[in-house]
Amino acid sequence: MGNGLGLTRGNRREENARERPPGGRRFIEWLADAPRVSLAAGAFALGIALAWWWGGVSAWPWVTGAWVLLVCAAMLRRGHSRVCGCGMLLTIAALGGAWLTLRHHRVPEGHLASMIGEQPVAVRMRGVATSSPVVRDTASGSMAVFNFQPPASYFRMRVEALASRDGAVAPVSGDILVRCDETLPRFRPGDRVEVIGTFRRFPPASNPGEFDRAAYARALDQAGMLRVGQRELVTIEPVERSAPSETVNFWRERLRARAGAWIRSDLPPDKRNQRDALLAALLLGEREPELVELNETFRRTGLAHVLAISGMHLGILAGLILMVLRMTGRSSRWHALVLIVLIVTYVGIIEARLPVLRAALMICVGSLGLLFGRRLRLPSLVALSGLILLAWKPSQLFDAGFQLSFGVVLGLVHLSPVLRRAWFGPRDQLAPTGGAMLLEWLKDSVAGGVVAWAVATPLVAHHFGMITPLAALGSIITLPVVAVLLGVGYLKMIFGAILPSAGLFLGAPLVIAADLLVSVVEVMDMLPLATVRVPFPGSAWTLLTMTLIAGWVLHRTRLQRRALWGATVMLAAWLWWPVLPVSGSPALRIDMLSVGDGSCYVVRSGGACAVFDAGSSTDLDAGRSTIIRAMERLGVSRVDFIAVSHANLDHFSAVIELVERFDVGEVLLTPQFLEAAARDPLSPAGYLCSVLNEHLVAISAVREGDGRSLGDSTWTWLHPRRDDVFSLVNDTSMVVRVEAAGRSVLLTGDIQRGAMIRLLDRFPSNRLDADVLELPHHGSHHDAAETFVRIVSPQVVMQSTGWTRFERDAWAAPLAPLERLVTVRDGAGAVIIDRAGTIRVERFRPEAPTGRPRTSPRRVRPARPGRW
Repeated sequence: MGNGLGLTRGNRREENARERPPGGRRFIEWLADAPRVSLAAGAFALGIALAWWWGGVSAWPWVTGAWVLLVCAAMLRRGHSRVCGCGMLLTIAALGGAWLTLRHHRVPEGHLASMIGEQPVAVRMRGVATSSPVVRDTASGSMAVFNFQPPASYFRMRVEALASRDGAVAPVSGDILVRCDETLPRFRPGDRVEVIGTFRRFPPASNPGEFDRAAYARALDQAGMLRVGQRELVTIEPVERSAPSETVNFWRERLRARAGAWIRSDLPPDKRNQRDALLAALLLGEREPELVELNETFRRTGLAHVLAISGMHLGILAGLILMVLRMTGRSSRWHALVLIVLIVTYVGIIEARLPVLRAALMICVGSLGLLFGRRLRLPSLVALSGLILLAWKPSQLFDAGFQLSFGVVLGLVHLSPVLRRAWFGPRDQLAPTGGAMLLEWLKDSVAGGVVAWAVATPLVAHHFGMITPLAALGSIITLPVVAVLLGVGYLKMIFGAILPSAGLFLGAPLVIAADLLVSVVEVMDMLPLATVRVPFPGSAWTLLTMTLIAGWVLHRTRLQRRALWGATVMLAAWLWWPVLPVSGSPALRIDMLSVGDGSCYVVRSGGACAVFDAGSSTDLDAGRSTIIRAMERLGVSRVDFIAVSHANLDHFSAVIELVERFDVGEVLLTPQFLEAAARDPLSPAGYLCSVLNEHLVAISAVREGDGRSLGDSTWTWLHPRRDDVFSLVNDTSMVVRVEAAGRSVLLTGDIQRGAMIRLLDRFPSNRLDADVLELPHHGSHHDAAETFVRIVSPQVVMQSTGWTRFERDAWAAPLAPLERLVTVRDGAGAVIIDRAGTIRVERFRPEAPTGRPRTSPRRVRPARPGRW
């Protein structure tokens, strides 16, 4: 029957069929529904966050929940659209939790990560190279000049088999990073490789604020690193390019190498290393060691996003491509297809990181909409790109780059237009003159820069513990410079490939733009309030602050403004509460940082801070990569003095970095250290003293009988005397007795047999006994050391050491009754003495690695582990 309008049921079906778009456009129609895509992306992210918080190892509860919710939503489809929609969102959230569990918490059977533990293991591996070898320096930092090891070669490898000593071959899977201590001949991705070396998994973070290499390796699907001593242990078997993936990898590596050569060719030789590293980072996404210091400058001013290829960089490239295409004639849908091909090619060449992938996905999906004749809304593009990236690697939801990238973009989409209208009125779309157009662009830039800074500030404070008040102004100033630099750089790459002689004329403007960018950032870094250090806030504070920022932009009434002012005051008090003197601090706290083969003890008492030793032979850049980050996370802003025990590099390699980062009152050295520096000014000890003099840092000599006050604690030096002479440098280490709240701590450096015997002869046992002892010389064991530890009779022993010494540990039985902190096993450790004299300990990694027995507390009351 008809429906009163002359349409039968069959006619209605024909009419709906005519109105329904074809398959491709139907998908575009779904993408154009911004609220639907945004809700789906948000639900997927919520499921990932819940699974991360839960930390389960099985995906079955999530999968079962998804099926149950999906069935319930299907049953309620008719007549309960809202309930059905909520059920679908919960289903997507459950799928997100299942996907994170499978990708992050579960290790596949036969994977390298499930077969080899954290300890180094000698292995023979066979597989396929997935990248060509790259030569890099083996050390960085202020003391890298004293690293006499040659550069090493690095390449990535997909492992297919693991051979044992008896010749048996077991099939395995997993990608690894191979390091050869010698340079390797050039080979191509896809070649067969057999390597013999020492394999170890990437260790998890061992210090507060430290970069988690294990999590980063999991995100890259890398099982660990294989270290090879000689090039003869690497066997290469070239193969023909048969698989499409191998051919793509080969051409990708070749294009990347040539693109770098096109950029660097015909440039002036002055400042070449740093400038070339800057251009490689901006145009190709490469991170070279020469960029480390400059990257810190950009980070302190809040302009680190300028160095990383992001949406801004890719947007400039897309604009240049469209401008060239429009010069060929009128607009065409096929321009979108050309744009997609060129953007995908560029992303394939560069080191693609998260902001690049997000921007590339948005450009490609938006171009698909143009190709099918439908413009997609920007919120749809942002939500869809986030959904795809989380489906690819769900753990990146907790990465600072992911949060900053999508947080800033969402702020620009939803808040920037509102702020622009509130401050400057609606945009004049028909600006009659060039000056008017420039004024409109400036208004948009100011509103966008302020919104981007406001949204990024809580996230930067959460991840890095700082606020950059000048970042918004810096972004507005540097944006034109970066646009010119990128435009000239892209043109130089193109002309370098087609007409190399033409690229010669672009070298000068490229260098001028790069030098101008660096100069602007360095000037901003010297301005007051360029960086303000704040306590690291938690996730709840960060989310509430971002909500408050949105409220300030979107508020309408006076009542809302008053509520926002109240919320702002409460959140500010919440942020600064940890550093306010409202609760009693402990009498003494000693944080022993995990620096591998080396030592670093951060001692705090009564608001004052001192550092006893700061160095590592495992990583000469430990100051920048580990120690400074940990001290910032611990809330250290000033160091009263640094005491260097003796003239071995693994005890002072990071002192220069600490002096440059913190306000250091003085550096305390032994007379033997100063004599060694004067005797050989070109030695590491002499170099340290010369740099300290350049920085106008006071150097004081300390010897037996000297004393210092640090807050509520007193320091007394027991060793060495001015005229002490030893055959070993280790025996010249200073020995310090620290006393607070009726307890004592003995810091011993690297003293060995000679110094121990001399201390036992000079002092009665009651002058050497201590409640907390630094195990001498990183835990070297001999009869004199056992006698020394027995006379000191500590309750807690702190041992800073690497795997090599700990593997042959002989202290397990003698120290079994004591509480023992070992950096390589427990990560950073802390000993806290409260004002009542109670001692408690904390471990950064409360669970010991597999196969490593843990000591149990005896006379010391332990605290909750992992609290920093």
